[in-house]
Order: sequence, then C-alpha cells, then structure tokens
Amino acid sequence: VVFNERVTDPIFTMTVKDFKGLDLMGTNTLIEKIVTGTFEKGDTAIAEFKQRISLAPNKYTLSFSCTHFNSKGELEVLNRKYDALLIEVLSTKDTVGLMRLDSKIKIEKIRGNNEK
Repeated sequence: VVFNERVTDPIFTMTVKDFKGLDLMGTNTLIEKIVTGTFEKGDTAIAEFKQRISLAPNKYTLSFSCTHFNSKGELEVLNRKYDALLIEVLSTKDTVGLMRLDSKIKIEKIRGNNEK
C-alpha cells in the first residue's frame, strides 16, 4: 500500500471467501492487536499474512484491504481489493463441510467375552 496522505495506525486486512461470496474467515491487524504506527505521504507498507488455512477442496478468493479510523472515529476504506487472488485447494482426501480437519484417528478393538 502506498500512502497518499499521513495515516496513523492503518488496519491491514485479509478475507477468504467462497465463490458464492460468503466470508469464510479473515483477520486484520486490529483484531490481532498489532499497532501499525504512522505512515507519511509517499510511504509504502507491505503487509504479510501467514497462517495455516485448512479449507476443503474447492476454489476460493482472497481479498485485501487497508482501512483506518478517521478523525470522526468512522472506519474509512483507504484501499480495497476484492477477490484479488484465486485459491484452489486440491486434496487426495474427501471432507465434510468447508474445513479440512487434520485428524489422527485411532481405533481400538476390545474383544467381548463370548465363551459359554
């Protein structure tokens, strides 16, 4: 993000949506309690989000934005890129629902007493 004016504590965001437009998950620097500081006109910020997202096999989009609270205390969008990146999740396993669980399953057989 290149800033065209002085901005204090901009909020950097990311959101993952399905192809129907449903927000599945996301986060931002405000939620994560990260103080981003002050950016002057002409400054550039690179926001990097790194996390494990265990989505079921399908196609998804990733959106980014930069917002801040203006002098009136209102949330103001500085830059927003909807569906900026396509994510296609492939897997050799089927799953139920939207999230893929990395389950470790253990089965224990207990023999019944069938003797007479």
